[in-house]
Amino acid sequence: MPFIAHSTYQAPPFSGNAHLQTIIPSFFRKESAVAYQRESFEMPDGDFVYLDWACGSSPSSDLVIISHGLCGSTQRHYVLSLVHAFRAMQVDCLAWNFRLTGPSPGRLLKMTTSDSSEELGWITEHAIVKGGYRRVFHVGYSMGGNICLLYLGREAQSLPDEVVGGAAFCATIDLPVCSRIMDSSTGKLYTWHFLRKMSRGMLEKHKQFPGQIDLETLARVRSFREFDEHFTAPMMGFKDADDYWRRASASAWLHKLPVPTLLVNPNNDPFLGGDCYPVECARKSRLLYLETPEEGGHCGFIGAKNQEWWPATRSKEFFEQAVSRAG
Repeated sequence: MPFIAHSTYQAPPFSGNAHLQTIIPSFFRKESAVAYQRESFEMPDGDFVYLDWACGSSPSSDLVIISHGLCGSTQRHYVLSLVHAFRAMQVDCLAWNFRLTGPSPGRLLKMTTSDSSEELGWITEHAIVKGGYRRVFHVGYSMGGNICLLYLGREAQSLPDEVVGGAAFCATIDLPVCSRIMDSSTGKLYTWHFLRKMSRGMLEKHKQFPGQIDLETLARVRSFREFDEHFTAPMMGFKDADDYWRRASASAWLHKLPVPTLLVNPNNDPFLGGDCYPVECARKSRLLYLETPEEGGHCGFIGAKNQEWWPATRSKEFFEQAVSRAG
């Protein structure tokens, strides 16, 4: 019954409400730079993405693959903190940049979506072959957390033996509910922020593919539903926004997880609701570990100054458990 009722994360006094706990770390938490080695990875569909590697001079048997959030990149503080934490353990790290909103421009009229478990599968298999790793552990944040869980659950039958576990933080695994929250009055500020970045990505695609992007419709988009209805769904082969959200929600696949997997979704996360808190699934599962801190915001987890970011510490703990279990 791996439902972790009492989380080790405790927000400091006076850390504010859920929105402040979300916004302050996003804009003000700093992590030292990582000297990545960038690889342009050619994917089987003819497109490419940038993979950023952080490895030591000596070979490692272990690799952590990191999936960032919507409109993020491998330079976000939550990715850098994880890389620093695992490199201190001599574990190699690979963080990948999404199509459309990241630095990977791509050559096709495609984007990385919440449904992109296939992309993560291609990257995982490539990394195992390239590095000869014996153990691979996945970590994802927000949208990247959904992709991570979708990959581990939906692709369970074809998962490489080297994949030993995963962890997801603030994972948007119930997309119909999350989208409604983001398009509500309480989520409008976040939605405006994301749509600005997503629209910039679409404008870049317009330069690559003149006439393929309806700029008038793009200029009128004011919600996630409108963006996914008019752009994500037709571009990526979904019937409509509802079809995309239904097929891309990892919540439907958690019962299929074949390896130990940690899901940390704070109760006060302003992006989450509904099946983002799969308590009954966790209680029935041997492999899904659900942890629901009372606070933390969305990928916030405010902590003491100069202290390792809590999700990095928690990821290391769970990684060691997964590796020990794998033998």
